[in-house]
Amino acid sequence: MTHKSLLLFIATLFVFTSCRKGYIVENNKVYYEYWNEGTGQNKTLLENTDANSFKKIESECDDCSFEFGKDKNHLYIDGQPIRDIDPNTFKYVGNYVFKDKDSIYFFGFYNNLNDCAIKGINAKKFKLLKYPWSKSDNILIHGNDTLSLTDINDFTIIDEDWGKTKKYIINKNKILKGADPKTFKVINSYSGKDDINEYEFGEIKNHN
Repeated sequence: MTHKSLLLFIATLFVFTSCRKGYIVENNKVYYEYWNEGTGQNKTLLENTDANSFKKIESECDDCSFEFGKDKNHLYIDGQPIRDIDPNTFKYVGNYVFKDKDSIYFFGFYNNLNDCAIKGINAKKFKLLKYPWSKSDNILIHGNDTLSLTDINDFTIIDEDWGKTKKYIINKNKILKGADPKTFKVINSYSGKDDINEYEFGEIKNHN
């Protein structure tokens, strides 16, 4: 190995070893390490975490980039304590969906990690469809948003944002009132058209 190659190898090794991410336990305290482009390597103390019972969790979700951990009382995702999830029954279901003994959670896309529970459904009757769709009884689920459908058994998926039944066109968790399922065509993730109207964000588009 040449001197130049050796220096490049050392520099590369330094980058990879310095950009650590994950949980560490030191002096009976739990910390979360992460890299930030603006501030570099950081280490945050996870306050009120029980170091004696804390352990990392290996997830079966191969596509998830989360760092999971738990102590006897709480679940942690990327160093953030998650409210109201039972850490001892938390497990992966599929399609970025997880569950505990009481509830179902979707972590495929979100605004707040503590607001990922799928609310108002019967968790025992939950069924995965194709990402990010799922259902429970007569409730259609897109991500963690829900929509009650009387003809849910007729539901078919068009793509990640669109679906339909014999009576309705559905964009995420909205029914497009008046849209014709037989002639409807998707334009993009939030708009489409049938033989009569064009629709945006669940409403008829105003062409004025």
